[in-house]
Amino acid sequence: MRFDNVLWEKIGNKILDPICPIHRMKMDQWIIEGQEKDENLLKCPDCEDMLELPRTWDDEVEYIERKLNSKDYKHLKILNLDDEQIPVAEDEVPSPKDSKYFVVARLMKSKVGLRLVVYAGEKGAKKKTQIFVEPQIKRLAFDQKDMHPSEVFTMLEATFEDGSKQSIQKPKAQKTK
Repeated sequence: MRFDNVLWEKIGNKILDPICPIHRMKMDQWIIEGQEKDENLLKCPDCEDMLELPRTWDDEVEYIERKLNSKDYKHLKILNLDDEQIPVAEDEVPSPKDSKYFVVARLMKSKVGLRLVVYAGEKGAKKKTQIFVEPQIKRLAFDQKDMHPSEVFTMLEATFEDGSKQSIQKPKAQKTK
């Protein structure tokens, strides 16, 4: 990868060495005789000229790491729940194939910002429920043209930040004689 006219070798998440863009050789930090090495000058063994970084060595490496991370963060979708930015790993999470039911969650853009839509129901049936979460306007709703969520879900479980869980379950209908 190229930053500030220097190629940089990267292994995993670690920036290792500057590489000369012309000769493709590892560059060294320039050392002037009798002085400590200069923090922002690089020299290729085959080049006559020195290359000057716009920042000190440590600041340049940190800058490159931030730029690389920004490319990763740019692809994440973020939900703002109560002023906490929560990255969403996937746009769509399908339910297991061997289940009689399906649950699909999709994150999409709407006029009011990001919207999480959860679709659920019995596979093959035309009826389903849709739940909408719109964190930017603090709204939770369901599509009234479809089934009410209580007709599809019998239990809801929430996992909290501290790892504790709480669930609510719909009471089972009593059989009549």
